[in-house]
Amino acid sequence: MSTPPVKTAVRGPIILTVTGAVVLIAAIVIGVIVVRLFLSVLPLGLVGSDGGPGPDAAGGAEVPGTLTLDLEADSTYVVLLSYPSNAPEPELSDSVTVIGPDGEPAAPAAGASLTVTTGGVSARDIEYVQTGAAGPYTIEVPPLADPAATPWARIVVAEVDALPGFFAGVAGSIAGVFLVFGLGIAGVAMVIGGAVWWSSRARAGRAQAAGPGQGGYPSGRFGP
Repeated sequence: MSTPPVKTAVRGPIILTVTGAVVLIAAIVIGVIVVRLFLSVLPLGLVGSDGGPGPDAAGGAEVPGTLTLDLEADSTYVVLLSYPSNAPEPELSDSVTVIGPDGEPAAPAAGASLTVTTGGVSARDIEYVQTGAAGPYTIEVPPLADPAATPWARIVVAEVDALPGFFAGVAGSIAGVFLVFGLGIAGVAMVIGGAVWWSSRARAGRAQAAGPGQGGYPSGRFGP
């Protein structure tokens, strides 16, 4: 009884390998797009190179200090604490106080964690507030818990309502990272699987072409 012929066509392995390579290229292209998207939405205009307010901020002050700003009505503002990137992350000795034009404290608000690092300066959110009526708001900043830990620290105040694209862009970037990761794994698996399959088919084809006694299998049995 003769053995059935071994499949030696390499069309399937070639298709799998090429498809895997295309998936890998797509992952690289999407990865570049994700990086560019993330860089484009970074709120770099909030904090200046000296840790003070950038062009997109409402204002800023030294720590400790007091700052008065004219803020919009019914808006959410974030207070950032900036400091040198090479210094330990500082902590305030107490909470920031924001007093509205009516003499009452502004209402606290919820907000996403926000961190900015640029030009040797880092900043992180320490307070979110919701304004009521428009007008002058006084921000009182307490001293640092450990003033000797950092050479300087400042606060920066910015309107959160002006940054919806940042939060949407971050969410899109995170989704893009997962997509790139998944495509990368799938592409590598397809390329490796296709290459192994291709090599196996190629060896089988050479063995059959050689015939019995020349590297192939004699009809009716396995091996010499």
